[in-house]
Amino acid sequence: MCICVKCGCFSCKNESSGNGAQKKQEEEADCLDIILAIFLPPVAIYKKEKRCTGKLWVNIFLTVSGYVPGSIHAAISVTN
Repeated sequence: MCICVKCGCFSCKNESSGNGAQKKQEEEADCLDIILAIFLPPVAIYKKEKRCTGKLWVNIFLTVSGYVPGSIHAAISVTN
């Protein structure tokens, strides 16, 4: 978790466009994202999307319906 130097928030959207390497790193799935996708599928989707989207609601429905479909959906969504 990173604290913004400008405003002190934890997830500042007012970043300069010069951080191309940092943005690319944030978009790629790391080990933590994949572990979250397996064990806590909706949390992995929320971490990736950073807001409540349709993917999150679909994943919640799939996880409640069956744990394995929710995990598969989260793993696919996080790695794309």
